[in-house]
Amino acid sequence: MSRPPLSELDGTEYEVIVIGAGAVGCASARQLAGRGFRTLLIDRGDIGAGTSSRSSRMLYSGLGYLAARYPLWQMPFRPADMLRRLLYTREVMRCRAELVHDMPGHLTKHRFHYPFRNGDRYPPWLVDLGFRLVEALDGWRVPLAYRRLPPAKAAGESAMAAALGGPLRGVGVFEEYMYAWPERICVDTALDAERRGARIRTYAEVVAIRRKGEGWLVTLDERAPGMQGRAQVRARLVVNAAGPWIDRVPGGGGESGRRRVIGIKGVNVMVRLPEAFRGQGLEAFSSKGEPYYVFPWRDFHFIGPTETEVTGNPDDIRVEDAEIAYILAEANNLFPTLRLTRADVLHCWCGVRPTSSRDGRTTSLPVEVAEDPARPGLLAVTGSTIMLHRHAARKVARRVEKRLGKRGPAPTGIIPAPESRDEGIGQMAAREHVVRLSDLIRRRLPDGLGPDLGRDRAEELSHIAAASLGWSEARRHEELQHFEVDTAQIYRQLQNAGPDAISLARRARSLQAERIA
Repeated sequence: MSRPPLSELDGTEYEVIVIGAGAVGCASARQLAGRGFRTLLIDRGDIGAGTSSRSSRMLYSGLGYLAARYPLWQMPFRPADMLRRLLYTREVMRCRAELVHDMPGHLTKHRFHYPFRNGDRYPPWLVDLGFRLVEALDGWRVPLAYRRLPPAKAAGESAMAAALGGPLRGVGVFEEYMYAWPERICVDTALDAERRGARIRTYAEVVAIRRKGEGWLVTLDERAPGMQGRAQVRARLVVNAAGPWIDRVPGGGGESGRRRVIGIKGVNVMVRLPEAFRGQGLEAFSSKGEPYYVFPWRDFHFIGPTETEVTGNPDDIRVEDAEIAYILAEANNLFPTLRLTRADVLHCWCGVRPTSSRDGRTTSLPVEVAEDPARPGLLAVTGSTIMLHRHAARKVARRVEKRLGKRGPAPTGIIPAPESRDEGIGQMAAREHVVRLSDLIRRRLPDGLGPDLGRDRAEELSHIAAASLGWSEARRHEELQHFEVDTAQIYRQLQNAGPDAISLARRARSLQAERIA
């Protein structure tokens, strides 16, 4: 099935154009289309190919948002700040419950640990209170099932808890969810928006946005391989949901020089831990006092993150050696017997989280839908994460309704996870806006998230995509080459962690697991 030319869009009109097909953009398109607005969702690349695909992959409860950076004794004297944190955490828990109910096939449930150590900033009783409060904010709809155990009891229940270095004052145990397939959350949300009437165009780059009468004229350039074209589309409102790229969208409001978002770089490192740790996770604080986690991922775990402010183009951000060393050192501080080294690293990746900016500084402000009074109808969504993408979308919809009037009720309903049987992959590629082989492997199928990053099936899947999308043999080979380049850009694999090193590391982890057991 051939991709229609971009010229098909030329001259078309919409009520709302959403720029950016990440989690927030896809959810916004779904909300708007579901409420009856003529909506166009566009992205310069594939659906969910940016920050949403490089998240922590955890359906977070929001407990950390209650943690103030100022001394504890100041809390009673800052009621406005604490109220804001409570309201924000409540939204996080509501979104958590909503995803558990509406997208259960996209999530996996796991046992998590929280170590209480001597010298912790937050005493155990306060953390206990925080967990109970977070659950209450959700109305106990999707409980965390939190309990604090003595070290010996926790060690008897969990090999991961037994491996924690001391001295321990106790171990918190709770239940949490991971995104089994974060990219599919974006894809399936976008497809649901399409079923509700939205139009989707990927690989269409915004090159200009300018005022036209009472609305906006958006100029798009074709970015799909082997195709050329330009189109101009009109809309009454434009929603800039480009995440950390918001200020880089031409005509999107970043020309003033005022930064609306500041990027926070987060690095994650994938390792194989003892088999007895499988499916279990941990949340803690690093030696810097920053959040640190050990998250389960299929047969493996990924550890991190870093928290580094960056000002460069998110396209150019890469994992650095010092960041890998820091993450491994923190893991070894938590689990001294593991003695993780670079040889244990399968691969690592990084993403840039867009935080709202006020006066050039990062803030912990809630999700904002901002509108420049000098450019009415040009909206920008800042401060959201994949965790809050539905909350952000509802804020967008309410702002649109305020300008254009209400049309219909907000969309509801379960969004099922797709079946990925081999006999249906060709149809999937044809109907789900697949343009490149990497789109299919990374964001339509689970293969791209495996330990080999999808390489073992790339050849096979390239033949299926070629037959479905009408690629020539030359194009198929080009797509295989592009997939390798794309893999190298997104993931870093350490040169000294070849097959022999990884095999030895796995054996070492197995022996350690036997000692722990």
